Amino acid sequence: MASVSCVLSEDQLLCSICLEVFTDPVTTPCGHSFCSICINKYWDNCDHCHCPVCREKFSSRPKLKTNTFVSEMVTEFQKKRQRDDAEPETSESNPKVKKFQETHRPNMEERICPEHGKPFLRLFCRDHSHLICARCFAYHQKQNIVSLKEQCEEEQSELQQKIQERREKIQDLQRSVELSQENADREVKEGVKFFNDLMKCVKQSLDQFEKSINKKHQEIKKRAEVLTKEIKSEISALEQRRAQMEVIWSSEDYFHFVQTFTLKPAPKMNDWTKESVRAPSYEGRVAIAVSELQVKKLNPKIKEKMNAELKQAKTHAVDVTLDRNTAHPELVVSKDNREVYYSNQTQELPYTPDRFLMWLFVCGKQKFCSGRFYFEVQVKGTTQWWLGVVKESADRHHQTPEKMTIENGFWYFYSEDVHKDLWSAPEKVGVFVDYEEDLICFFDADSSQLIYSFTDCCFTGNLLTLISPGNNTYGNNSAHLTLTPFTLEEEELEKAQAAQNTVLREYLGPGRTVS
Repeated sequence: MASVSCVLSEDQLLCSICLEVFTDPVTTPCGHSFCSICINKYWDNCDHCHCPVCREKFSSRPKLKTNTFVSEMVTEFQKKRQRDDAEPETSESNPKVKKFQETHRPNMEERICPEHGKPFLRLFCRDHSHLICARCFAYHQKQNIVSLKEQCEEEQSELQQKIQERREKIQDLQRSVELSQENADREVKEGVKFFNDLMKCVKQSLDQFEKSINKKHQEIKKRAEVLTKEIKSEISALEQRRAQMEVIWSSEDYFHFVQTFTLKPAPKMNDWTKESVRAPSYEGRVAIAVSELQVKKLNPKIKEKMNAELKQAKTHAVDVTLDRNTAHPELVVSKDNREVYYSNQTQELPYTPDRFLMWLFVCGKQKFCSGRFYFEVQVKGTTQWWLGVVKESADRHHQTPEKMTIENGFWYFYSEDVHKDLWSAPEKVGVFVDYEEDLICFFDADSSQLIYSFTDCCFTGNLLTLISPGNNTYGNNSAHLTLTPFTLEEEELEKAQAAQNTVLREYLGPGRTVS
């Protein structure tokens, strides 16, 4: 076993969880080994037991057994390391040392102080990163001087620390990937359920639509069959009468013929010229079915979903006020910095590098560089407006329409685009931004309808809210845009905080607390 441990490196005996040499190694049913404490603590913080390496799931918590083979290798490795620490490696004990000595022959000139011509002592000045000779020592007495061995040990310790930091970084990256997968699975599961519910509603409406069409057709068919049966009955009676005529006609007894068929009234027959079965075209029934599907089934479910999304967005509401030093000279900002409107005349305002000079925009005072935030703007009575966010560093003086793009740090939505998608114009618009998710959503704050969204925004630096009431060229856009204050109920705040703490605990992982 000693000979085996000699060819093993420390990396081969590391636990995948703590990244240290195994302590009391145990093996899972899938064949991977971990420290007994590590794997048990890992499972204590998991909903379902699975292998941290291969992700194999176990139906119940496995009974772990000590891996005696790995345990013996760890014991031999630790004994060898203790021997190595006690005895310096020589060319006889370690081939690597021998190879190093062969390729790095001592150069005495390198071991002589170039300034004083004296041999270097086994000392090192950390303050100046300088090897010390006897003469140098006199000038470095009051500085941080250590032995070469201590300096080497410090370098090794720092190197080991860097390795450990990078291993921990790998763990963080792996945890982020795992958390991303968990979040993706959860969102996909929720999406699949929601869309399955919608498809179920569509399938039910389709079945009901087909059933109603078939029912109407069967009614038409049944009516036609009843009339056909009656007509056939009369045809049969008429054919019998014609057969009787032919018999009497053949006898040439015309007197009897007239007595039988002319003087006696014929059986009463229906007038079929007024009877008919109209074949319906069924036109418009698809539109009616789709409308009923939308109004009675799809809209309520979608509205319920969007209500939940908007309610969650509102838990991140912030109080936004306008920065009058950024407003275009033709825009007027109210004293409370919450309203803005177009004045139709240029004001004499002091020059500031943050002021918009070409476009009718104004920014909010508050800056955002992380997290989520939500604000609402009253747009009732206006015929045009722009809402969104802008990078604080974006150029505000020389921007042409072609340059006010996402690539240049502008994310905004224009009111005319809203009216194309909605049956009625919104009176209040809510804007939700998730900085880390690079997401912006625009809601009709009254109906909860999602108006528009930006994804994959790649935010960097500070963001500012961006608002424009547009101009009043035709005299129909004099209404003000108003930032509406927004406050959450205490119960909603507690729910929002609890949800955020849950997400934060998932991100931090087991063993770490939320402050």
